[in-house]
Amino acid sequence: MGLITHLSINLFPIAMLLTIYVNNHKRADRTSGNRLFSILTLAAIALMVADVLRYGMYGLHRIPVGGQYIFHILHMLLVAAVPFLWLMYVCQKLGVRNPGPYLKAVRHAALGTMLLLLVLLLVTPWTHKVFFISRAGYYRAGKFASLPNMIGIALLVVSLAVAVAAYSHEATKEGRREVTYMLGYGIFALAGITIQHFANDWWTTGPATALAILFIYINTQNHQITTDGLTGLNNRREFDAQLAKKIEFCPEHEWGLLMIDVDDFKRINDRLGHAVGDEALWETADILRRVFGKDRALLARYGGDEFVIIGDWYDEKEVGAIIEKLQAEVERANVSRKKPYVLSLSVGYAFWHEAGRRAENLIKEADKRMYKEKESKKKLRA
Repeated sequence: MGLITHLSINLFPIAMLLTIYVNNHKRADRTSGNRLFSILTLAAIALMVADVLRYGMYGLHRIPVGGQYIFHILHMLLVAAVPFLWLMYVCQKLGVRNPGPYLKAVRHAALGTMLLLLVLLLVTPWTHKVFFISRAGYYRAGKFASLPNMIGIALLVVSLAVAVAAYSHEATKEGRREVTYMLGYGIFALAGITIQHFANDWWTTGPATALAILFIYINTQNHQITTDGLTGLNNRREFDAQLAKKIEFCPEHEWGLLMIDVDDFKRINDRLGHAVGDEALWETADILRRVFGKDRALLARYGGDEFVIIGDWYDEKEVGAIIEKLQAEVERANVSRKKPYVLSLSVGYAFWHEAGRRAENLIKEADKRMYKEKESKKKLRA
């Protein structure tokens, strides 16, 4: 397979990844996950460029031996770095919703593995353990030449294992969908690097990785259209769309809506700052996910510090029980987590038939009951 053929295989994936990187870099929300995704995309581009250049370097006497050593070390490091960055991205994304010590242990183990590989590569010009460049400028594989590939494969397998473990504990449908896309990336990338490892003439690592990144990017863009950027719940636009669908497909069945407001949220913002206020909103969303995530309920941020939930509740006894469960979870969160604020929620409810089968009445009735509870709390504190 000639140099032009190798270039043609990687040219389109490189151009595609450059476009993804530029678009992702322009995004206003520069979260840690977003930055990791950009670094992953750049690393994948660098790996494909290095693959093409590596083929073109074979037997070139004009390039000093020291320069060839540097290039091959960087290339082998990238082979493992792309799976490493993907594993870090998976741990970061999953750790936001379900933080746990095992994710920290996975990150530390992966980082330790990468550092050991770096040391082994840096000393290889003297030990020749990984590869050797002859004085004539020819590459010769060493005893551990396949180690970067094997580490890359192992890191991808670990990322798949982490995603599978997270899927079994994920409470919401949206969360399970996101984990499914992470599994898809891992499978694509693992197939690509494994095929190239056993069939060196098949340059599948770069294109497979590019396809996997495109897979994640498209899912992320679709997710942003319907998702609130701060809390990860459905946004107001998606709530309105799902409410319309609920009315269309369940016009005769009874169902209900909860309107939830964070008490004294303005005071949290004014006294403790907007960063703490954002944390309070995220914690509220997390509580809602734990209480309602396994039910067939729609969770959404309605706006500001207000949240709404659509669920199949049929009477006041049933909705009262779910509200009690929610308030108990709020109390549990206040006791178990040391925060500079005490979280408190006011909840109002309304039923579809009670509202005269009109969406505006449904929201108005739930909103009225919510503010009635809020006023009752203020009188008790007075």
